[in-house]
Amino acid sequence: MKTLIGGMTGLNEAIGGHELCAWQPVRGVVWVQTRNPKHARRMAQRGDSRLVVRGVAGGYLKTFEFRGALAWAARLMKRYLTDKTATNEGLGRAICPRTSRAIRAGRGQRTDAPACWET
Repeated sequence: MKTLIGGMTGLNEAIGGHELCAWQPVRGVVWVQTRNPKHARRMAQRGDSRLVVRGVAGGYLKTFEFRGALAWAARLMKRYLTDKTATNEGLGRAICPRTSRAIRAGRGQRTDAPACWET
C-alpha cells in the first residue's frame, strides 16, 4: 500500500490496496473504499463519514465520503490496517493464565486466586 503522498497528487489517483483504498474525486473530498466488513463498520461509526456506494456484485464493497485531504485518508487507512479493534468495540473479558489443578484446588503454594478463576 502506498501511504506516502507526493506533493502533486492529482484528482482520482487511488492509493491503497485491495482491502482499503482512497482517492480524491474533487478537492476537499476523499472517498475511502473497503472490501472488509470490519473496516466498513468502523467508518460507518464515525460522525464525519457518509456512505456513498454499496455493492455486492463480485464481493463485499462499501465506499464512504469524508471531508479532507488524501494525506488524511492515508493516515486513516494506515491506522485501520494496523489496529484490529473496531471503534467503540468492547475490550472483552480478561484472559487468565492456565495453572495446574493442584493450585486451583488449594493444594499448591499459591493462596490468592485471580477473580476470573471459577471455583
